Amino acid sequence: MKLPHGMRAFRYPAFRRFYAGQTVSIIGSWVQSIALSWLVYRLTGAATLLGLTAFLTQAPILLLGPVAGTLLDRFDRRRLLLIAQWSLAVQAAVLGTTVLSGLPGVPWLLGLAAIQGVIASLETSARQSFLNVLVPDRDDLPNAIALNSFLMNSGRLIGPGVAGFLLSHTSEGVCFLVNAASFLAAIAAITATPGHASRRAASGHGQGGILDGIAHARTHPIPRTLLPVVLGVSFFASPYVAIMPALVRGSFGGDAGTLGMLVGAAGLGGLLGTATLANWRRLPRLPRLTLFSCALAGASLIGLALSPGPWVAAVFMPGVGFGIIASAASVNVLLQATTEERMRGRMISLYLAGFLGVSPFGALAAGLLADAVGPVATLALGGTVCLLLGLVLMRRIVALSRQVADALGA
Repeated sequence: MKLPHGMRAFRYPAFRRFYAGQTVSIIGSWVQSIALSWLVYRLTGAATLLGLTAFLTQAPILLLGPVAGTLLDRFDRRRLLLIAQWSLAVQAAVLGTTVLSGLPGVPWLLGLAAIQGVIASLETSARQSFLNVLVPDRDDLPNAIALNSFLMNSGRLIGPGVAGFLLSHTSEGVCFLVNAASFLAAIAAITATPGHASRRAASGHGQGGILDGIAHARTHPIPRTLLPVVLGVSFFASPYVAIMPALVRGSFGGDAGTLGMLVGAAGLGGLLGTATLANWRRLPRLPRLTLFSCALAGASLIGLALSPGPWVAAVFMPGVGFGIIASAASVNVLLQATTEERMRGRMISLYLAGFLGVSPFGALAAGLLADAVGPVATLALGGTVCLLLGLVLMRRIVALSRQVADALGA
């Protein structure tokens, strides 16, 4: 049966198995994330510790992501991915067992959150760079990355609901054990990857280390142009989530339902962005989507900041979600498609460090700025930076498209 163009990566059995396993695992990861935050707040009542918990689970990728990329370019990616998945399963099992026994205090929970962040630095980079093993045809790689991004955003919508149900009927410890079990589905799918594909991943061992990856990013025009887009969007646009409660309550006089409606609208925009990328046909023209999306995220944030009420704000939220997800995911596609095998792990790790590792620092800065000048000015400033970044880089769009075509041999 011929698959639609937007689902063409599913014609590879290894990708289908991987996708199914990751679906279970990602929902489990969201269950743990929500349950851990709930437990920390239930024990302490301190919102500051909620931010610290999130910081410990996300920030390590900024420092350790490039190290992970070097390992991925030197060793078998499937083996490293399996090690990381098993490690996360063990971490979740230890967390669940100790919570059910009533032993841990908050320092223990924060320590395990930090361990999770360290392991995730390797796992996230390995999972992203493993896609080209599962989908050997480079023309289908953008679709695989877009479908993977769609899965990440779907997990963001489904996982918290599952966590809420489990927390209502069981306990935090059970949620952690559910997450530990969910990794088994992903591990089984990765283990089933054909041996020749695994050897192909291992054959791209790169020489050198982190500094060689940074030098490659500085001297090659595609990463040199596109990685700043990821950094800008991650630091100035993505942290909008952290200050949305202040905007909703302080400016709109809304409640939790208003917040959920607005964040959900952004989520729908993100899903639309991944659908657009999944159906994209010409890679040399993809930089146009990248820079347009960066500018769209900025313009939408400015519109959000200037909105007089929640219903006007809801008009701009899909543009925020679309812009952030489409710009970041399209850079992921372009880097994976145009980077030679020996450097792919390091480029993907730099991308993830920029997108996932910088975001917690952006959220911290946005929170401090919002306390000083208010959420409206903070959102407007972040939106202005992203809008200008997209417009300034548009001047290089023709040259960038040509460089992508040359790298693809088109």
